[in-house]
Amino acid sequence: MKKLLFFVTVVLFLFTLYRTQAIANTYSTKNTANGNLLLDQILELTKNGDYVHASNLLDQFSSSYWKNNRSLKNHTPKDLETIDVTMVNAKQSLKNDGADQQQKIGDILGVRLLVDAETTTMQPMWKELKNSIMTPLDNMITSFKRGDVEEYQIQLNQFLNQFEIIYPALLVALPYEEINKVNSLISYLDDYRINTKAIPAFSDKLYSTKDEMLLIFSQNANTILTPTFWTLFTTGGIIIGTLCYVGVRRYIGEKKSSKKRKDKSD
Repeated sequence: MKKLLFFVTVVLFLFTLYRTQAIANTYSTKNTANGNLLLDQILELTKNGDYVHASNLLDQFSSSYWKNNRSLKNHTPKDLETIDVTMVNAKQSLKNDGADQQQKIGDILGVRLLVDAETTTMQPMWKELKNSIMTPLDNMITSFKRGDVEEYQIQLNQFLNQFEIIYPALLVALPYEEINKVNSLISYLDDYRINTKAIPAFSDKLYSTKDEMLLIFSQNANTILTPTFWTLFTTGGIIIGTLCYVGVRRYIGEKKSSKKRKDKSD
């Protein structure tokens, strides 16, 4: 009788433990889904120029995120700092009258992609933005080969702007060694622009940057056909469209600035 009672007690304990864990997982999943929907709403408000409402909702999201996110205990101090800085930058951007709309949108996108990267176990959204990153990088190489310094600068700025948007997500998703390597390459391109005094070395850095970015985007490529992929056509679809919009607007801005400089010189 005692053995039977002990067995029943153990079974009940395990059942209760399993049920508690299931409820916790459901709660966490629900919070994540609600948070993503809220971020999509903030993104839309920012695109529509309603920065006050967007800022209020972002404050609400940030407070809830730090209070209710059970997965935070699994993050490294580096990850937590990245998340905090990304959210703070987005808040400041929305409240800064001096920041243009593209900057505000880019900062909110950074938060959206970061949150997705640290919560998803499938294909992260930032990987679906490969073309937005690689296209200006390929154009940089083409301009470099032609010796078109002006177009190269425009494409470099385009690449840096796009990379800045996904960078917070990369900090959470990639090993430190990989982040350090790509940082070193991109910093070189940004610091030296076209280094005419060291063309062979500069060319090597340019191609190494492309190889490294392709490596980053190709990791775990077999997970592409997942529910996250289809989500991109609904709530996530706005991210790709907005990122392209930000890139095109900045490209047009660079072109106009370049034309003005030419007109003044003439």
